[in-house]
Amino acid sequence: MAKKDIPKKKVILTFLACVAIAGLLLAATGDESATLTTSLDKRVLNVNYPVWERVITWTYDSDDEGLETISIPLNGIVLKAILTLPDTVTDTTTSQLLIKDNGGNTIFDSGEQSEGEGVTYTFSLFEPLSGTIDLSIEPSAAYGSEESIVVTLRGI
Repeated sequence: MAKKDIPKKKVILTFLACVAIAGLLLAATGDESATLTTSLDKRVLNVNYPVWERVITWTYDSDDEGLETISIPLNGIVLKAILTLPDTVTDTTTSQLLIKDNGGNTIFDSGEQSEGEGVTYTFSLFEPLSGTIDLSIEPSAAYGSEESIVVTLRGI
């Protein structure tokens, strides 16, 4: 039985494809996730008190340290951003909340905030938004344990 020769070009292309796939797998930040856990809108039911609220929960494993972004639809004025951070194993880890408008412009940056025992940071804003906005949490390092970060947005 004759041995079949594989063209050199095919071997090189297969090798490059494998390298590209390996690079993508190594670049993955982990299995952190963000979920819109509550979406309340009282503007339709009570026009005298037109209030809405969105609660987003991020979950991180002990070794996750990547930026995680969630896109949510929003039409209103953001008045409050409440950032609740966990008490982590690594006491030096900080987290940063970013809010971007539907054009990708950063309209809010919390700066690096320290974790503590259920520490909550409250920020007053007055930002009219319409369309799909992006909210991101970026920890400075891995938390060292499975943790949840909660962001509450309230507005009219």
